[in-house]
Amino acid sequence: MNVAEIAGVQAGFLAPTWQSSLPQHPQAGFGGMLLAGVEQTDHTVTAANGAVTDFALGKDLPPHQVVIALEEARMSLQFALQIRSRLVEGYQELMRMQL
Repeated sequence: MNVAEIAGVQAGFLAPTWQSSLPQHPQAGFGGMLLAGVEQTDHTVTAANGAVTDFALGKDLPPHQVVIALEEARMSLQFALQIRSRLVEGYQELMRMQL
């Protein structure tokens, strides 16, 4: 085992093992990042709907995977709503400013 492999193994213990599904290079700055986040939220909700449908149709899908998919979708939607609320608050604050 060389030094690079050891560093990679140790980094796995210190850093989260999941990778962000958002693109590393936003398409067009902030707008691209927002669009990527909305697309990821849509993908998460679609995956949760698919898991529920598969479970309801009797496919071999453990119930805990369905619950995890639903919870991920719920958290993703809550996060998107919080971002929307902050953007609206920021817009309203800008509109209240006097020039």
